[in-house]
Amino acid sequence: MDRFSDKVFGLLVWRAFLTTLAAILLTIARDLPLRVAFLAGANVALLFSLGLIAWSQSLTDDRVVSTQAWRMLNPGQRPAGIGGRRWACRYLRDRALLFAEAASAVAAALSAAALVFAA
Repeated sequence: MDRFSDKVFGLLVWRAFLTTLAAILLTIARDLPLRVAFLAGANVALLFSLGLIAWSQSLTDDRVVSTQAWRMLNPGQRPAGIGGRRWACRYLRDRALLFAEAASAVAAALSAAALVFAA
C-alpha cells in the first residue's frame, strides 16, 4: 500500500508542476504585467483546484482501477480485493482534495498579490 500512496503523491505533484509550468509559460509568452500575471496564476490555480475536486468526486471503487496510479503498479503490488479498491479510492480522493485545498490557498495568495500590485 505504500507503493500506491507513493505513486498517488508523485502523480499529483507532477500534475501540479505541469499546471504551474503551463501557467508560467503562458504568462511569459503573453508578456503580461505583474499584477495581471498574478491574477492569471490565481485563476489557473483555482481551475486546477476545481478540476481536482470534480475528479475526486467522480471516483468510485470500480473506477479507481482505471487511474494511472493503480495501473503503474504490478498486479501483485496493488491493494487486493474490494477492500483494497475501497481503500485506494478513499486514499486517492483524500489526497486529491488535499492538493485541491493547497491549490485554492495558492489561488488566494496570488489574488492577494495581484491586489497589492494593483494598488
